[in-house]
Amino acid sequence: MTPPDQTIRATPAISDLPRVSVVVPVHDGAELLRTCVRAVLDQDYPPELVDVLVVDNASTEDIAAALPDDPRVRLLHEPVPGSYRARNAALPHVRGDVVAFTDADCRPHPDWLSRGVAALRSEPDVAMVGGRVDLVFREGRPVTAWEVYEAAHAFPQRDYLAKQQFAVTANVLTWRATLDRVGGFDDRLASRGDAEWGQRVARSGGKQLYAEDAVVDHPARATWKEMCGKTLRVARGRRDVDLARSRGRRHFLGVAAAHVRLGAVGVARPAAPREFRPTRWATARYVAAYSTARVLFVGVNLATGIRPGHAASRQGVSR
Repeated sequence: MTPPDQTIRATPAISDLPRVSVVVPVHDGAELLRTCVRAVLDQDYPPELVDVLVVDNASTEDIAAALPDDPRVRLLHEPVPGSYRARNAALPHVRGDVVAFTDADCRPHPDWLSRGVAALRSEPDVAMVGGRVDLVFREGRPVTAWEVYEAAHAFPQRDYLAKQQFAVTANVLTWRATLDRVGGFDDRLASRGDAEWGQRVARSGGKQLYAEDAVVDHPARATWKEMCGKTLRVARGRRDVDLARSRGRRHFLGVAAAHVRLGAVGVARPAAPREFRPTRWATARYVAAYSTARVLFVGVNLATGIRPGHAASRQGVSR
C-alpha cells in the first residue's frame, strides 16, 4: 500500500511523449558547455526523443572540440554576436514539438526535461513554462560582494512570470507551434529579449506556468568583471530606463545617490534569501555591489542614448 503522504507519478509511454529540441547558444566557455551538453544528454527523458542544437555565436575557442560524438548533438554557427540572434538561428533546425532553451554555463538537473514537459502538458493552452534557476556559488555560499548581490536579485523566475509575463531563457520550454505563431526573439536587443518574447506570448493569449521542479543550476557572478559585463548587457536591454534618460544627467546622479542611501539603511538584509542572510560585513559588500550595479545600469543608458523601449517586436521567424 502506498503511504498517504506519497504520490504515485504515472510515467507516460514513450509514444505519448513529444520530441524535445534543446537550444544552447554559446560564446566561448567551452568547458562549461561540455558540462551543460552532457547534462542534457543524461536526462531521464527518453534519449531517442532529445536532440541538442548548439549555436556557436562567434566564439574564439574551439567549440566543436567540446562536444561529444553523438548524433543527437548538432553544431550550428551564427557569426553575428547576440544570444537572441543565436537562438533564432537554431529555430529552423528544430526537430521537436517542444523547444527548450538553456545557457551554455547552466547545468540542468537530470529530470529537467521530464518535469518541464509535464508542466507544459499539464493544462490546456499552456504556451510556455519557466523553470527554477538555482545559483551555484564557488564556495557553496555567497562570499564576494557580487555573489551576495546575485543571491538577493538573480533569477526570480516565479515573480518574473507572475508580474512581468516572462522567464529568463536559462530555463524556458515552449511548443514549436508557439514559436510559429508569435515568432522568435527580437535579436536587436542585447538583453531583455526574453521579456519581450514572453510578453508577446502573453498578449497572444498563451498561458504561462512556473515549474518549481524543472531546475537548472547557474553559476553566480563572483567578480567585478563578471558582474559589470552582466550589468552593462542588461542596461542596454532594459526598457524601464527610458524615464531616467528623458530626465537627463541630473536625474541619473539623483538615482545613483538614492541607491547608495537605500543600501546604507539596510536594503540587503530583507532582500537576501534567509539561508544567505548577510552579516554586517556582507551587508556592506552588498551595498557596494548594489550601488555600483545601479550606477552602471542607469549611467550606460544616459551615456549611449540607447532607446530599447522603442524596439519593434519580431513577428516571425524564417523556418
